[in-house]
Amino acid sequence: MASEPQFFPPPPEPAPLSPVPVEKPARPRRRTGIVAIVLASAIIGGLVGSAATILLAPRLIKVTPSGTTVVAPLAPVTNNLTEESAVISVAAQAGKAVVEIKTTITVPDIIQQEQHGIGSGFIVRSDGYIVTNNHVVENARQLQVILRDQAKKYDARVVGTSPEDDVAVLKIDAQDLPTLNWADSSALKVGQLAIAIGSPLGQQNSVTKGVISALHRSISVPDSSTGQVENILNAIQTDAQINPGNSGGPLLNSAGQVMGVNFAIEQAQAGPGLGFALDGNAARDIANQLIQTGHVNRPFLGVTYNMLDETSAAANGLVVGAAVSAVTPGSPADQAGIKVHDVITKVNDQTIDDQHPLKDVLRQYAPGTKVTVAVYRGGKTQTLQVTLGTHP
Repeated sequence: MASEPQFFPPPPEPAPLSPVPVEKPARPRRRTGIVAIVLASAIIGGLVGSAATILLAPRLIKVTPSGTTVVAPLAPVTNNLTEESAVISVAAQAGKAVVEIKTTITVPDIIQQEQHGIGSGFIVRSDGYIVTNNHVVENARQLQVILRDQAKKYDARVVGTSPEDDVAVLKIDAQDLPTLNWADSSALKVGQLAIAIGSPLGQQNSVTKGVISALHRSISVPDSSTGQVENILNAIQTDAQINPGNSGGPLLNSAGQVMGVNFAIEQAQAGPGLGFALDGNAARDIANQLIQTGHVNRPFLGVTYNMLDETSAAANGLVVGAAVSAVTPGSPADQAGIKVHDVITKVNDQTIDDQHPLKDVLRQYAPGTKVTVAVYRGGKTQTLQVTLGTHP
């Protein structure tokens, strides 16, 4: 980028030599004979750099043989104008496919009471399929969906839910709707631009921006209906501001693709809290199953575990993986010989680590599939054959 012209005063007259040197703050060295050259080079360099960016931009987008558009990782943002333009574009285009969800819930009590809630969602198919959070629609007896560019309210029905993953799919009777595409969340980088769109506090189609603050977070979320705690693995942390009502809305990259599904906030005592989104790849796979079958055909191993990263593994004299804390009696894990204190390090050829939690790795296999599980036990690694069951 061309810098603003700078003024360089003429050099002072040479001072007489002093036998005692006087210390002064160090200043950049410069010579008046090359000032014009430096200024010209800066201007020309900025123009050439801008032209190169314009010429190379189309090459960032590729189309696979199957026709799927793949966006190459974007270069770091180098000026505010580029970031501002990306946010404006995403808000204008992707925002068309973000919806507001109004819920009516009947609360069992001595007197039947109604509660009304507001959440967010986004359209993934032009014939009216919408992805949101399970907790947005849970126990709702009436659902209404409002599109940004239409005043009409659509009655919606639940296609399927996965409470364990906090994902739900709704359907409205409409055609030719704007849709959002999924990004490949395995390629996300800490620090890249993150844009959240939703209806926080009932303010429809609000846009906030920030960055991806961290990846592979493990978040415990209480389920108000069951009183149990759901552990969400591989969550995306962002500082894009998220408030009640943002739940179910998309967390987008600079190309307007869905990196994750906003689902939780961790409120600070003062000031803004932390925002979290479900991993996009996992949410996409679950949503596709719900659309196709109405339920998630989840494989069952039968272990309770804690993920060990390099730091925690080293502190406990173990290895990276899933440390088994409990085994369900009679489960596939129990029958295969997996024991408490084992560390599961691989399933087939896939290493288990922060980027590949056991839960996400198992999800790619159908119930009844036989897999090879590597476990670390007593300082040695051994392999076990496990036939996965169906999640109860």
